[in-house]
Amino acid sequence: MIDYIIVGMVLHEPLTGYDIKKEIETSIGSFYKASYGSLYPALKKLTDKGHLVLTEQTQVERLKKYYRATDLGKAAFMEWLASPIDINAGTASVLAKIFFFGELPKDIRHQRLHECELEIQRVYAQYMEMEKQFADSIESDNHYFEFSTLYYGLQTAHGLLRWLGHIKEQKSFAGFIKEE
Repeated sequence: MIDYIIVGMVLHEPLTGYDIKKEIETSIGSFYKASYGSLYPALKKLTDKGHLVLTEQTQVERLKKYYRATDLGKAAFMEWLASPIDINAGTASVLAKIFFFGELPKDIRHQRLHECELEIQRVYAQYMEMEKQFADSIESDNHYFEFSTLYYGLQTAHGLLRWLGHIKEQKSFAGFIKEE
């Protein structure tokens, strides 16, 4: 995933490795972490594959390396971005992809969000069935904490559905926080 994030960060302007790391920290850093130890090998790999081009500039007696997305890199990035969201890939993967959704045409973006919403609705329905199946033993002291994870899943799915409905319509963020 770091490959796509890097290309996404340099789609519109060349950045140094340091700048890319700082951009990740200030934009998606609340849910995705990239170390220099993972960033620089990925930059080299992407440059070797032709997804990035490296240019060097001397600034204040210091050589700086700037990375820019190539047409090949942009095409690979857009293919990844337009592909269906895999909710099983983890929260960081889902959010990283959605972070860049402004690059997609509105119809594709809406379709991917709708597909994701349907998948989460399916998972939510499964959780509800599990709750019904085990209703008699949920309050048992022996199983309370086991079932607490089911309720975590229900609460998370419910929140995701609410959030997806909100961003599909591109509603005000202030309104989302105030809604109950």
